[in-house]
Amino acid sequence: MSFTTRLLIVASLSCSGAMVGLFFSKRLKQRAAYYGALVDFITHLQAQVRFRKDPIKSIAAGFVALSETPFNKNLLEYTAGVDPKALTLSRGVLKPHELLKVQAFLSSLGTLDSDTQLFELEAHKARFSSLATLASSKKKANSSMYIKLGFMAGLALGVIIM
Repeated sequence: MSFTTRLLIVASLSCSGAMVGLFFSKRLKQRAAYYGALVDFITHLQAQVRFRKDPIKSIAAGFVALSETPFNKNLLEYTAGVDPKALTLSRGVLKPHELLKVQAFLSSLGTLDSDTQLFELEAHKARFSSLATLASSKKKANSSMYIKLGFMAGLALGVIIM
């Protein structure tokens, strides 16, 4: 095997490793964007419930039309569903226990009077804001690390193969 071939193998494995790292980095970014969109939705929902008193599903459909976010897929599943108690959402970038929290939040919408609903929305907003902050800090801390680790793992594998 010539030196050029070996160098090509090492370079391709390094690039492959970097792409794997990029995949994990992208998941962190999507997760932070998901929680950011969820908090934005709750803020939008609070304003609509407080001032307009529209049905929850029409407010949710209006929010989907306003922006393109990772949260939109779950919001569309919520608006398409007939029974909020039998709500099943696709997991996407969330962990299973986080998905259960989002499902419980969406299932609880519209089940209370407007004053109690606003109080509950504020509590959910605080909970999801802390999760958004945590996801954002993890993204900042680990995003570039995953890419570098992937590159280094590919490079190490290429050197071992040589």
